Amino acid sequence: MMQEDSVTRRLFVGLMMLSGLAGISYEILYGRILGNIIGDQFIVSAAVLMTFLLGIGLGAMYAHRLWRWLWAIEAGIGIYGLLMVAVQPWLEPLVYSASALFGGSLAGSVLVCVLLLIAPALLIGCSVPLFAGYFARMQHGGSGAFAHVYMVYNLGAALTALLIEFYLIRSLGVRGTVTLFALVNLLIAAGLRCSAVGPRQPHGRRWQTLVFRLPDRMVAALVLASVASAIFQLFMVKYAELVFGPFRESFALVLSLVLLGITLGSRLVRRFSPGFTTVMWWNLAGLLWLMLAAGGAIYVYAALYPLAGDSFWQVVLLKWLVLALLMLVPATSFGATIPALLTSRGEISQESGTLLFISSIANVCGFLLMVFLLHRYLDYGVQLLVVATISLLALLVFEVARLRRLLAAGLLLAAMGGAFAGEWDEDLLYLSYTKFKSVTGLMEERKRTQSFERYKGYQDVFSINRVEGEPYFFINGYISIPLNNPSEKIVGALSTLYAPRLDDALVLGLGSGATASSAGLFFDHTDVVEINPVVRENLFRMAEWNFDIEHNPRITIHVDDAIHFVKAGGKNYSLILNTVTTPLYFSSSKLYTKDFFDDVKRRLTPDGVYVTWMDSRIGDVGAGMILRTLQASFRHCAALYVKGAYFLLVASDQPLVMTQQQAVTTQSELRDNLMQRYGIMSEWLPYHLMTTDLFALPIDPELPLNTADDPVLEFEIASLQKGGIPEFRKKLEAHFDIAEIRQAMTSVPAAFPADFLAHARARLGRSSIEERWQTLLAAEDSQARRDLAELELRRVRMEVVKGAREIHAYAYQLMKLKRYREAITYLQRVQAMAPAYDNASYNLGVCFELLGDEEQALENFRHELVVDPADQDASYRIARLLLRMQRYEQALAALDDYLQRPGPLQARAYFYRAAAHKALGHADQARVDLLQAMQLGPIDRALAEQLHLL
Repeated sequence: MMQEDSVTRRLFVGLMMLSGLAGISYEILYGRILGNIIGDQFIVSAAVLMTFLLGIGLGAMYAHRLWRWLWAIEAGIGIYGLLMVAVQPWLEPLVYSASALFGGSLAGSVLVCVLLLIAPALLIGCSVPLFAGYFARMQHGGSGAFAHVYMVYNLGAALTALLIEFYLIRSLGVRGTVTLFALVNLLIAAGLRCSAVGPRQPHGRRWQTLVFRLPDRMVAALVLASVASAIFQLFMVKYAELVFGPFRESFALVLSLVLLGITLGSRLVRRFSPGFTTVMWWNLAGLLWLMLAAGGAIYVYAALYPLAGDSFWQVVLLKWLVLALLMLVPATSFGATIPALLTSRGEISQESGTLLFISSIANVCGFLLMVFLLHRYLDYGVQLLVVATISLLALLVFEVARLRRLLAAGLLLAAMGGAFAGEWDEDLLYLSYTKFKSVTGLMEERKRTQSFERYKGYQDVFSINRVEGEPYFFINGYISIPLNNPSEKIVGALSTLYAPRLDDALVLGLGSGATASSAGLFFDHTDVVEINPVVRENLFRMAEWNFDIEHNPRITIHVDDAIHFVKAGGKNYSLILNTVTTPLYFSSSKLYTKDFFDDVKRRLTPDGVYVTWMDSRIGDVGAGMILRTLQASFRHCAALYVKGAYFLLVASDQPLVMTQQQAVTTQSELRDNLMQRYGIMSEWLPYHLMTTDLFALPIDPELPLNTADDPVLEFEIASLQKGGIPEFRKKLEAHFDIAEIRQAMTSVPAAFPADFLAHARARLGRSSIEERWQTLLAAEDSQARRDLAELELRRVRMEVVKGAREIHAYAYQLMKLKRYREAITYLQRVQAMAPAYDNASYNLGVCFELLGDEEQALENFRHELVVDPADQDASYRIARLLLRMQRYEQALAALDDYLQRPGPLQARAYFYRAAAHKALGHADQARVDLLQAMQLGPIDRALAEQLHLL
């Protein structure tokens, strides 16, 4: 009989483990499913989290009423999961139909999501109290039953958090993973039903009576500890994002450690039976350690990162170990609070359920406190102080405050304050996670970064970092773009080139506003969608870099998720431009799925174009996945460079032509901005095109499509330790054909392709793309065309800047092209603007001399000597002109003046002086000067004969 009971217990423990494995999965997976439908904006994430917390809390509280139905509860969880998978194609219409009932707002969609999630959350909440009650009776009232169940259940949950992120979704997709866990729940139900587990229902008190009979200090202590726990968990999620990057894996690592902390805390309570007071002292010690070590841990991570090499799994392990070092002690102590409280009261389903309910409600309160108050208004170090203060209050409330304890508490709080003042480094969190991959890089970035202008929202962090005096856009853990870089403005203009009309455009992603504002210069109306409220709130701070987009009446900014906005709206656009952050980050990677491309296509006009982008960080396989997925939705695709490793992809069902070439290249505000600030020709923007037939590149047909259910791109990019797309670039460059560029342009300048190559050199520097075009176009790149290209560049610079220097430079290039009369017009403008402008009169003299107007030439050369008395070239030309005009005495005087100072044309000067002496009959002196000229350099025999010197 005892052996049979032992087998039953082992089976039951196994079923508990499986229940823990499955339980947490639904919060993660249902959140993904709903996020794919309506996006990842804060209200959606908050609704999912709070629905599960409240549902689990209510389920735990009422669990004892369903004592005999644990097997049915597990079956219900599984059946609901299978139904979610089966009806998923109909969920989206349901969600957006509800949105329509609320005037198209997000509220209706969120309400449907809450209703969809509340049932499984309630069922999942029943599991732990009922498993605890069953197990207690199997042990005949053993005192550690709840702690044991809590330990086993959360151990399974911790494993699930890692399995889902790092294996299951990568192997089975989202729906496949939901199906797997649903089958696990059905297996648990069958095991419970068939194993005769589940003793008779206990005679318990009504839950209302139990709540009110709990000591007030116990309830208050649990509430405070649970509030602190929720804030601590959210704090660690943000810390992980800022240090390791805003990836799903960062969240998964923190979640696994939180659940592991509950597991270890339950184990410690079961093994050593510490009281709540002891647990909270552990907690405070752990928080003090976290305050002291959080900054140093980043340096440790940076030092160890190179040792991980190129191994994705070694890097993941390193991140997990760093987080474990920091948070495992406080996570374990927070996880031990409920088991520690139950130790003194016995473990039955009612009591554990009630405390779990109280804890869940307090967790919700902690979440709300964090997102609406603490995160928005306090630095992260101060947030950690708040967590410690709340934990300390929980300790003092539970134990009637005595003087000795108050003194100890005060000393501990003072120690936390000292650690904050002495060790906490808030600025370190704002450097960008990409700088934490070596100690050298980290130290250099600290030196380069002078200041941080930090602004925070409910869950997002935005900062304008000044790095060596230049402003950079920092968002949620990484530096996205330099704010004064022209690339984002160029993206808006390049995208507009291919729009069939300039009526309506949609830009996904606001960021600094540079791209959206650039596109907004052209279209009758532009809708801009930004998911991050804190960016929208602080947009005015970036007005100097975004054409003051907030005050453009033709632009409307919407705070929404791109997925929701595209699906919920009914308007069609000639251009949709995706300029959100790189698909390296999970919220952005959804915008590279087949599902999203199809949704975008439905919002385009039949001839509309969709523009997205990629860079070298996605890797060759990632690039192939994007192309394969785009090709499954669109017929044509062009590729344009923005920088050497930053490409635009322009997709449409119609052949791609630069319909708006004239509009883009002549828009005065963009033209002036690009030229004045960056020296970039808007007239040359069409030359960013590399190919209009990107789908002709050989793409591996075995590469999977990237879908919302199977986000292969997200996982492929996340696993890369080194970026680069060398194979993609080779294929692309091999496909280059200048005929494609000519055909796509509506007008081709006379300087083409010299101006095409000049622009590539200016924008790309030494790049394989530029070198490939140089090789292909070497035969067409004549000096005459290069001179024309330079003339066009100087013309635009002159028209934009309108300065004497720019006008003079343009006139000089006209002289180089022998267009002297035009050059005279512009040089005279320079004289009028700046009479003392050096070389303006000299070049006017040259033009008049070459046109045969010797008197005007002489006058301007003499004026040049007034401006610049040391100008030897002017003296030389005056002498030569006077000689030609047969004014020999004056010529001799000018030549004598020139020869008093060393000059590059001394041989010629002696030569001309010999001619002047010859004309005046000074034969001996002429001979002396001729010999001097011959000693200084070879003579021009034809000229010598013309001057009768030979």
